[in-house]
Amino acid sequence: MASDSRITTGQLEFSQGIDSSKVPLIQSQANPNGLPRNMLSWLTNGSCRGGGVTPRGGFEPLVKVAPASAGLYQGGFLYDQSSLGAGGHPYLMLSIGGRMIQVRVDTDNSVNDVTGAFADPATVAKAYFVQGVQFLVKQAGDGQTLPLFWDGATLRRSVGIGGSPTSELPAATAMAYYQGQFWYAQNNSYCAGDVIFDSSSGTAPYEFADSILKVTENPVAFGGDGFAIPAGAGNITGFGIPISLDMTLGQGPIFIFTSKQIYALTVPTTRADWIAATSTNQPLQVMVMNGQGATSDRSIVAVNGDLFFQTLVPGIMSFFMALRYFETWGNSPISNNINRVMQFNNRALMNVATGISFNNRLLQGILPVQTPVGIGYQALAVLDTDPVSTLQNQNDPAWDGMYEGLDFLQLFEGDYGGLQRAFAVVHSRLDDSIEVWELSLADIADRANTTDPERITMWLETPAFDWSEFPRAAGGGPFACKRLDGIDAWFDQVLGTVLITIQFRPDQNSCWYDWGTTEICSAENTCADVVNPQCYPTQPNNPGYRMPICFGPPTNPDCQPGNKRPVTVGYSFQVKITVKGYCRLRGFHLHAVPFQTAPFYHMIKC
Repeated sequence: MASDSRITTGQLEFSQGIDSSKVPLIQSQANPNGLPRNMLSWLTNGSCRGGGVTPRGGFEPLVKVAPASAGLYQGGFLYDQSSLGAGGHPYLMLSIGGRMIQVRVDTDNSVNDVTGAFADPATVAKAYFVQGVQFLVKQAGDGQTLPLFWDGATLRRSVGIGGSPTSELPAATAMAYYQGQFWYAQNNSYCAGDVIFDSSSGTAPYEFADSILKVTENPVAFGGDGFAIPAGAGNITGFGIPISLDMTLGQGPIFIFTSKQIYALTVPTTRADWIAATSTNQPLQVMVMNGQGATSDRSIVAVNGDLFFQTLVPGIMSFFMALRYFETWGNSPISNNINRVMQFNNRALMNVATGISFNNRLLQGILPVQTPVGIGYQALAVLDTDPVSTLQNQNDPAWDGMYEGLDFLQLFEGDYGGLQRAFAVVHSRLDDSIEVWELSLADIADRANTTDPERITMWLETPAFDWSEFPRAAGGGPFACKRLDGIDAWFDQVLGTVLITIQFRPDQNSCWYDWGTTEICSAENTCADVVNPQCYPTQPNNPGYRMPICFGPPTNPDCQPGNKRPVTVGYSFQVKITVKGYCRLRGFHLHAVPFQTAPFYHMIKC
């Protein structure tokens, strides 16, 4: 027996992003730990910034750098030319099959092999890079090959410790530029070269700035030794340098990461103290985190005073969030909201995990796979930090799920005259080549084919609604059965053709059932009318809106497995909305009609 009283629920904003760690039932008095009404259960290729749900920015290919036959992608760096004095924007320096490749993303996207006679081993899977003033240092990654130095024009190899005419940086792995010195790791020990602008080891043509390439001042470093961390901590995987406002140089301790632990080192700020530091008179080193560390130096991202990094949990951690809860029992990551995908990370492939901070978002590569040119990450985990950027009541950062569409080998971010740009070196799924793409802020489509851009496919999963805001007598709550009776969805900022597909599932059903599909359209510009191809006026049309798009009761004839009722009848319903094209979901209303069930109709018969 059914009632004619229609009850309505829904969502009108989504500003707190997603949380897949919870049972997706909406928060209510009966379910206090459920999903809040401004969160989603999941989101792919979308953003909840501003309260609505919009597709991510487009991915745009810039240049094919090398064919698959060129060898492994070993790593790269976004080289900053500003320290050269002549200005200029950053460009990419990449190591592929032991060759050094320059990619001019600052100008014409040209590709130049600058290796000359200084090729590195071609089969080492990971190279390490760091820049100090105009000097880019590349470590081959095998711990034996002496590093390469690039000064913006020429490439040369270090002479190493004990070389002629003076000692230079030795073979190492992870590196950092900190307080005017290059720091380098060798297994579980680390040390640093000379301080910048040292006239005793630098040369006049570089105005003595090349002193940072030398190793002559500290007796421990010059002797080929280093400051050690306990052997049980594992080898050093990277360094982290957050901003510290209470330090004279704006930098606090340098953090030394292994895959298991993190150490902090307070470094002498004067040359005299640094020269006096020995293996028996080390700078103060303390363990600041036990049990978790960084899998890769590329995943360590400094955001103001914090450090984000990926761990072997697998998970994404905030150093200072973990420090805040140091005295508690847990040492939890901040990525529980996206455990739905993080749990599938192959831990054996996390040693080149990559991350950046771009447009007030933390992006971290996840779901690694082995490709013919190296380890690629099939998606990016996205943490939106924009909610804290306000003078009013600040909200917590919000997880936006993940971006997918490319195999990301490494991410880069740089400043181009005040414009923040982000790049990705990717593995081509078509021909296994190595390409450079740009992560656009403004584009609304992926541009792999410039003549026919690929519309972005975004999909989201809502909480499961039980109409708990209505009393049980009216059919509301988790203990009353209902029949799904319709949905009204509001969309605005419609640009071009948009295909919308809506699906649903009842209760704990693992399968999605089709509800309906529709296509909407709003001209992107005045040339979109093929009857009148005149391009006057020249300004773009205003984005269109559709308020609302309505679907009636689903007509799916299927019955629920194990239940004696159709899939349109249940105690709660979850909705999945897939959007191909550009628009913004502003909200939706979900309608149901109470459905009265007979007593004991599911009684188990013994």
